Amino acid sequence: MNYRTKMGIALGIAVSAGLTSFLLAVLLLALAVFLIVWGKEPKRTEEFVGRLLFGKYLLKAMARLDSIISSRED
Repeated sequence: MNYRTKMGIALGIAVSAGLTSFLLAVLLLALAVFLIVWGKEPKRTEEFVGRLLFGKYLLKAMARLDSIISSRED
């Protein structure tokens, strides 16, 4: 299991455990699901995001996020 998937699962558990704000919980849960999917199917996820409106910018943000996450990997 890669680090993105682990981070997504951890984020999902954290949201489920502390549902203090509904909107924040929904946004964090969506991020958790995205990280899990991205960890399981990175190429297909990046292809899908690339086809979205502002996909080029989202892919750049994803690359930055990936470099941050990957730098913490042991």
